[in-house]
Amino acid sequence: MESRISIITGASSGIGRAIAENLLMKGYGVVGNARNKVGLAALEAWSKNTPGTFIPVEGDVTKEETLTKLLSVCHDTFGRGPCIGVVNAGRGLPGSITGSDASKWEDMVNLNVLGAFRQLRILANAMTSNDEASGELASRDIVVIGSTIGTNVSPTNHVYGATKFAVHGATEALRRELGPKGVRVSLIQPGFVRTNFQEASGYDIEAFEKAVQEIGPLVEAKDVARTVEFIVDQPPHVHLHDIMLRSTRQSYP
Repeated sequence: MESRISIITGASSGIGRAIAENLLMKGYGVVGNARNKVGLAALEAWSKNTPGTFIPVEGDVTKEETLTKLLSVCHDTFGRGPCIGVVNAGRGLPGSITGSDASKWEDMVNLNVLGAFRQLRILANAMTSNDEASGELASRDIVVIGSTIGTNVSPTNHVYGATKFAVHGATEALRRELGPKGVRVSLIQPGFVRTNFQEASGYDIEAFEKAVQEIGPLVEAKDVARTVEFIVDQPPHVHLHDIMLRSTRQSYP
């Protein structure tokens, strides 16, 4: 039986996949969600050679039924709910308030903000239920993947950064609510990370590569995954709740 059970959203690629791979290599059970069926299938195939168990759940995390399914799959497969939840699914959008594509604002806010809020609520309720919270103190972790531009205003990504400001505020509020109940809520704020995020979100790849030349080598997805691993491996009485993760040469944001 897997020692710990986790739910990871946005698990089909980038940071989410790297986190899933790390936890699978530790022998943890991982219920991974994404809308990318092909990416989930690739991760499932990869997981066959790990000591952990990966269960893919395709679906949109802005929908309550998808989140409910993630919990039910945990119980059906592993016999208990998650003790690790990674709120990772999100999308970017280049541009300022006046210059970005306003037709894409609603979808991004639905995923980055409302979707994150729903994930936080359902994970919090699951980890504080009588069934999951009973017995001796055990590590229960909700880890949110934020961004440095959720603390420092970005010169070029105003709307995307604003969604991260909202999530950071909600994360800190939940930390204060759940800490006394034994649940650790942690925020990781990565700076520039080399994944497929920039291309998928429509960023100027030429400008991104120029930035890489100036501040690289960049943080990679596996670096964020190691940080998640470090957080959840702390003894139950130790809580790392806010970590900013940049490449050494990135001065701002």
